[in-house]
Amino acid sequence: MTERTTLRTDLNAATRVQHDALDRELSPLAEGPHYGQFLQIQHAVRSPVESWLSVHATAPLPPNQTALIREDLRELGARPIDHVPTFEAEDPREAWGVAWTLAGSSLGNRALLHRRRKAGLRGADRFLGDEAMPHYWAELRPRIEVPMDEATHEHAIRGARRVFDIFLAVQRSATERAAA
Repeated sequence: MTERTTLRTDLNAATRVQHDALDRELSPLAEGPHYGQFLQIQHAVRSPVESWLSVHATAPLPPNQTALIREDLRELGARPIDHVPTFEAEDPREAWGVAWTLAGSSLGNRALLHRRRKAGLRGADRFLGDEAMPHYWAELRPRIEVPMDEATHEHAIRGARRVFDIFLAVQRSATERAAA
């Protein structure tokens, strides 16, 4: 009998390529003059994803961050993107992967905040500096560091991939609009 991997291990492995692509494309926006665009992308994705989670998640919900992002955008004199995509998933078990994706991003947000501050960039950092998501991550992590049934693993991976896909699509669309 082989030992099952943890949900967290499977999520990491299954989304590595998407995660790396998103980091390459999105992180540089947070560190320079395109910070408003970075926040617009975050808002455009998190708004429908957080709405879906509020209806379908059975585990504790990640904290809502769209309000923080809206405040940061307002401080920058920017507005959220008008065309927010929809987010749909087929099974409530996908919420494990969706929550993992949002919560895990808080680790990257802390690194981005540190790099912005090191570069002398201050302000409009409610989202990046939010303490609620790292606390949620600390609660979620032990719950996903155990094996779950195969169907839950598959659905959670599907949910995580959906979040990465929507992030990448919104980021590429925003980049195209900015270039036009």
